[in-house]
Amino acid sequence: MHDEMALEIFPAATVRLVNLSWGNYLQKAFQHLKSLGKLQRKNGTEALIQKFKDARPSSFHHSVRVARFARSTGRAFGFDDARLKQLSYTAVLHDVGKMFVPERVLSLPRKPTRAELFLLHLHPSFGALLASYFNLPPELRVRTEHHHERWDGRGYPHKLGGEDIPFMARIVQVADTYDAMVSDPSRPYREPRTHDEAVRELHREEGKQFDPRVIEAFLDSFPSGLGKKVREQ
Repeated sequence: MHDEMALEIFPAATVRLVNLSWGNYLQKAFQHLKSLGKLQRKNGTEALIQKFKDARPSSFHHSVRVARFARSTGRAFGFDDARLKQLSYTAVLHDVGKMFVPERVLSLPRKPTRAELFLLHLHPSFGALLASYFNLPPELRVRTEHHHERWDGRGYPHKLGGEDIPFMARIVQVADTYDAMVSDPSRPYREPRTHDEAVRELHREEGKQFDPRVIEAFLDSFPSGLGKKVREQ
């Protein structure tokens, strides 16, 4: 069902974007998805999580791993239980917009084409719309939308940079990138990296893609200072 919905909308997506703003285009697309999928409003966070798990199990399990890393990083920042819960929801739902990206695009045996990359880059905005449709808290919707922004302002969808990116989104971004490098099976065209290789890549992007403070806390959250040891080599 979700693949059919996504495929029906996206062939003309590039043409539509020439004439419509991001907001208008995504709103129209989502209304179409809503009518086809008969999504139920007001089901809340747990209902959306369950729909995500059913529709995209691989992406969901990746998000669960991301949530574990994010919580460890949140603890390193001294988050209380309430903030850790918010961070967990942000992490688990960060890729929920991938429900509307075709499975064949999510599990490509090669690098995506420009058109396929365009589809993939829509998922944060679709995730934010889903969060809104299910009446999730506004701050959770915002965090979901901005987990692919970059510290240097070169990310997407809105090219936010630095402190303008929600703090929890910055934490999820680092955890997401680490898990994608070491264990995400949705990228079969790329060999998984070792922990040491992944940590070095995170360190190389410190201050460019990632908030340096988040990198520090993320690496310090590993047992016995493993992340810091690799970083200093």
